[in-house]
Amino acid sequence: MNRFYLIVPIVLLGLFGGIYWQHSRTAATEAAGRAAETDRIKAAELAKKTEAERVAREDAARRAAEREAEELKKEEEKRARWAAEGKRIEEETARFAARIAELAAQTTQTESELATLRADRERLDRENFELAREVELARIAKRTAELEIQRAVDVVAQRAALSATAPN
Repeated sequence: MNRFYLIVPIVLLGLFGGIYWQHSRTAATEAAGRAAETDRIKAAELAKKTEAERVAREDAARRAAEREAEELKKEEEKRARWAAEGKRIEEETARFAARIAELAAQTTQTESELATLRADRERLDRENFELAREVELARIAKRTAELEIQRAVDVVAQRAALSATAPN
């Protein structure tokens, strides 16, 4: 039995060593397979990530191009509106300048008519004054003549009274 104490553990150690060695080899190949699978998954994820980044860059570039095109379009529309507004302002300015010239000519004509009318009014006022003066002078002359007639009548009446009272 003493032999069995020695042989059985050696046999079992051999069996265990064989199983362990076989299991280690299998585990190593499985570990290598898992590592290869992990590497393959990481490579696939890296490829996906790289592809996603490339797509994101392309998308960002496309959006930037669209945004730039839209900004250029807006800028062009703004310039067109600016030009149209400038043209409208120029047309209105020209129209108002023509209207100002027309009104200035009309004002000049009206001022000359007003000056003529003022001169006519002044002349008529002078004529009116002269006629009123002549009327007043005529009234004064009439009063003077009436007073002269009254004085002459008084003188004649006094002489007639003197001559009537005088002894003839």
